[in-house]
Amino acid sequence: MIYSIGMLCKHFKGNSLLEKNIYKIIKLGVNGNDLTDDITYSGDGDVLNSKNLVIYANIFQDNKLFAREYEDISSKLSDEKKSQFNQEIKVQPLTEEEIIIVNSPDFIESKKIAVAEKFMEKKKK
Repeated sequence: MIYSIGMLCKHFKGNSLLEKNIYKIIKLGVNGNDLTDDITYSGDGDVLNSKNLVIYANIFQDNKLFAREYEDISSKLSDEKKSQFNQEIKVQPLTEEEIIIVNSPDFIESKKIAVAEKFMEKKKK
């Protein structure tokens, strides 16, 4: 198993840590019928029949909770996406160096600004 509870991970989309969503693993091995209303299912299947879900929080969006199949978030990226995003799997654990970076006050402030700007752009569309 790649993930453990409390682990920090990054989504593959984005060219830098500042652009990527940063997640904290909250729970592993959850079934879809056990999800509560505060968790957004982000998978492609039928949520009630989903098994082996990973619950994770976006730590820079008020810890908004998501659920997705372990097999999906741990899947390998295509060679093209690997080179484009410099990442092996969809949701990859942070390195020790990256953990230090995302916990630094300067990064946290920059990330909060980047997230706020991203949501302002979405509202304009």
